[in-house]
Amino acid sequence: MTCRLASHSLLSPHLAANISMKTLKKLLLSAVLGVAVSATASAADFKAGYGVFQLNGANFYGVGVNYQDAFTRYVQSNGKDVTWKAGLATLKAYNIPFIRINAIGFWPDDIQKSYVSNPTLFYSRLDDFMKECAAQNIGVILDVFWNFPAFSDMNGEHVPAWGNANSKTRVMMRKITTEMVTRYKDHAALWGWEFANEATALMDLPASINNYQWIPRASTAPARTAADNFTVDTIMNALADFTATVRAIDKSHPIFSGNDHPRYNAYHLPSKWDQDSPSQFASILTRDNNVADTVSLHLYPYGEMAGFGVDAASPSVVAGNFNNIIIAALTRSRQTDSKGKLIDPRPLFIGEFGTSDKDLGADVAKTKFYEMTSTIIANRVPLSAVWVFDWAAQEGSYSITPTNSRKYQLDRLKEMNTVMRGWK
Repeated sequence: MTCRLASHSLLSPHLAANISMKTLKKLLLSAVLGVAVSATASAADFKAGYGVFQLNGANFYGVGVNYQDAFTRYVQSNGKDVTWKAGLATLKAYNIPFIRINAIGFWPDDIQKSYVSNPTLFYSRLDDFMKECAAQNIGVILDVFWNFPAFSDMNGEHVPAWGNANSKTRVMMRKITTEMVTRYKDHAALWGWEFANEATALMDLPASINNYQWIPRASTAPARTAADNFTVDTIMNALADFTATVRAIDKSHPIFSGNDHPRYNAYHLPSKWDQDSPSQFASILTRDNNVADTVSLHLYPYGEMAGFGVDAASPSVVAGNFNNIIIAALTRSRQTDSKGKLIDPRPLFIGEFGTSDKDLGADVAKTKFYEMTSTIIANRVPLSAVWVFDWAAQEGSYSITPTNSRKYQLDRLKEMNTVMRGWK
């Protein structure tokens, strides 16, 4: 979850010829830091299958939680905050199969202190975290570049550096990705790799709107300017490089984009603001997830709309509620050709969904939550994750714990996973 407009991501051959000896030494250190670690159990065999996900060779459906700061609270407290261990035990008790986490940090200063200043200690902490997840039989989706602009800030570059394969930002991306994937690709807790969090949220706005003004910025970072405006190509180029870097090392675990839902006129932008039809919305989902082997979106009540646009395939207005948005997303992944073969078999992951007591009021939020989860069940959504478990920063809005007023959400997730276990 990030800020949105009110209207609503060892040495590669192409890099080898263009690096300095200093950079080479850093990358060789990355290889050492990336030495694979193993847990007591065998590696999790979680894959993106043909329209569905698979766990240990069988089709898998499930709903997990975003445990956004589970690891960062540990590493940023120098190992003193271990409350996440009790959190994992709670999730196990509620039969939650996986978590999605911020793998490094959010602000540049935090990333500098936790990771850059001492990578060896950082990975020691992450080893501890992953080992405990494996012990609790909870899978982990590692979102590596959660606040992606922080990494270009750290390198003294503007955000569009993410679209330049030779930028310092992209060199850093490949370095971190190589380290992390090498180290955890065979870990029992690993379920997948995610590029960033909602990197697509602003990318399709016309240049005249200046999307830089909504890009998160640390108080210590330079002021954003038009030089920070980024485009679809910026993010697609970076996501493709991330995917290639992961796949060169880990051949099997799913790769997720971490994308928000597409803007509902993204198909028509940047030339006009016409509302997209369901099929146009689906085509943007396909485009925005690029070469990743899954399709991701995030969806909240404020992401609903009055209705989709119309086209030849949908000549009448379709209401833009949660149910119909999910149907449009799933139709893309279930559409077949004349021979009955899936055209785009990548399975859907709703990486975030949820309701805020603060925004909607507790009663409306609860009703809406049950409506959303019923939609997930009715449409057999392959994989989804509620926002957010045990995050003090959102205690009055989204945070779910077994002792606060949103405990009912944990109960509901337990019910959902029980139902999903019976699906084939």
